[in-house]
Amino acid sequence: MRSSIFVTAALAVGAIATPVLKRDLVTEYAYVTVTQYVTAGGEAPAPTSTAAPALTVTRNRGYWTRRSRKSTTTSVAAPAPTSEQPTFVTVPTTTEAPATSEVPATSEAPVTSETPATSAAPAPTEAPAPSEAPVTSEAAAPAPTSGRPTGYADLVLRHHNVHRANHSAPALVWDENLAAIAREIGSSCKYEHNTKAGGGGYGQNIAAGVRENNVTAVITELFYNGEVNFYEGQYGKADPDMGNFHGWGHFSQIVWKETTAVGCHTFDCSAREGKLANVGANVAPFFTVCNYKKPGNWGGQYGKNVGASLNHPTVRWNY
Repeated sequence: MRSSIFVTAALAVGAIATPVLKRDLVTEYAYVTVTQYVTAGGEAPAPTSTAAPALTVTRNRGYWTRRSRKSTTTSVAAPAPTSEQPTFVTVPTTTEAPATSEVPATSEAPVTSETPATSAAPAPTEAPAPSEAPVTSEAAAPAPTSGRPTGYADLVLRHHNVHRANHSAPALVWDENLAAIAREIGSSCKYEHNTKAGGGGYGQNIAAGVRENNVTAVITELFYNGEVNFYEGQYGKADPDMGNFHGWGHFSQIVWKETTAVGCHTFDCSAREGKLANVGANVAPFFTVCNYKKPGNWGGQYGKNVGASLNHPTVRWNY
């Protein structure tokens, strides 16, 4: 039996450095919603392996400046975040990961920081939200029928490392301390970035509206497949064009070579009186936080940390 679930995604909190001054960005958004139907097997990013069912995506895209600009839209298949307007991504599920209802999602934007002058961990600052990217496929590989892990930590690692391998980045290891901090942040049931808990020094991705058994949809469909195409033309540049950082900020954190560990947690806020704060009324009260060490997205360091795709077959949420 198949069912569908709407997922939401949030952006990587890493560090985008400016060589001179550290600046806080104040983001205001205007939104236009566009719906596009994308069938697996079409043209796609050159990411990693596995055929996937058709996805239906409605994205809200917000362009950002230090004040505000009207938003525009593009026809794409990845989710886009804002804490005011939900992003919808339909992800087919099986009886192993059933969906209870169609739930809209919202997302936060990536965070930037200055290039560190010392070995001290960076303190990220608010940055723009991501926009939608096409989810297509060059060579889709069938989903494996055996050997797929079922544990949360193993699935998180599997769906990070398969994409990292496609960009010549070493595999991540699971960090229980980062996961414990992620749980602490999630238990606040307040949907926003927090990179100070537990002493800070890590990057961060967050998502809302997704149960823990569908965390792979957030990592693979939203953060990677939904953003990888936006980085085309930027590989090898120490400082890529930051005008579209909101389109690829999650992706770059996932494949950042100097990042060595990840710890995630999905917290169920349904028992809380206020449910999950800072999201729409129709967003399911599930709060996913992923913390990364070392944090990525440092200005001046993209060229050596974000490797070009090796064009492995595209991977999907059910890999």
